[in-house]
Amino acid sequence: MSAKMEYKGTDVEEAIGNACAALNVAREELDIRIISTGSTGIFGLGRKKAAVQVSLKKEGGQEQTRPAPEKKAHAPKARPERPAAEKKPSTPKPRPEQSADNDEPEEVVGDPVSAEEMEMIRADVAKILELMGCPSQVGVEQDQNNKVHAKITGEFVDILVGPEGQTLDGLQYVMRKIITRKFPQKVLFALDAGGFRENRMGELQARALRLAQEVKETGKTRTIPAINPAERRMVHMALQDDTEIRSRSVGEGLFKKVLIYLPGKGRRRSPRKRKGGEKTE
Repeated sequence: MSAKMEYKGTDVEEAIGNACAALNVAREELDIRIISTGSTGIFGLGRKKAAVQVSLKKEGGQEQTRPAPEKKAHAPKARPERPAAEKKPSTPKPRPEQSADNDEPEEVVGDPVSAEEMEMIRADVAKILELMGCPSQVGVEQDQNNKVHAKITGEFVDILVGPEGQTLDGLQYVMRKIITRKFPQKVLFALDAGGFRENRMGELQARALRLAQEVKETGKTRTIPAINPAERRMVHMALQDDTEIRSRSVGEGLFKKVLIYLPGKGRRRSPRKRKGGEKTE
């Protein structure tokens, strides 16, 4: 019985071509069953490859086989050792009092975006909102740092913002992925709805200052729940001139918490051991 093998490609034709190349046979010598025709996804996301299952046809009761072309073995090239003088010095890790956050610097400049590309971005945002069942008006503009700002207005603003702006952050994340796939240049993108971002930044700044005052009065660390990188930058900037307190981002992934604390109290200390081996806090 002929063994069945599976091959994939961007479409069915490429998958069959990959099978022919791997087995060193012509297409006519294969029994082919299409498993999946593949999918281009939406806006280039969620793309799936086509897949086919093939086996060699039998001729005269004997399975046709054709030897695969021999591959010449190449000895691995020795990688030249870098002289000691050229080796890069190791970068020292930042001190805890220096923000261990991986947020981008405040001022980032992107590549220019043409009017045609701006319209493509606007149309993609509008299409996503339509697919969500929330058709809205979308305007786009570019600032002095070449950052593209898309602003949503209409009756569905509250739904699109979501709790604490989480839905809006999710839409912005998806759009950035789409833009990265579509355009070769570095495009900076921000999405807002109903002026939420501007109001949110003002609220965060006031909240950071209020919590900083509480920390000074009580000596206890205060926490702002998980927020996105732009919002964390706003908190750090609001407190950067205050020499009495520190702020630090903690957590994994895109959304992190911000700790506001007195110097020396922003980290947990490991439990100490008594002489008898018992742990104390």
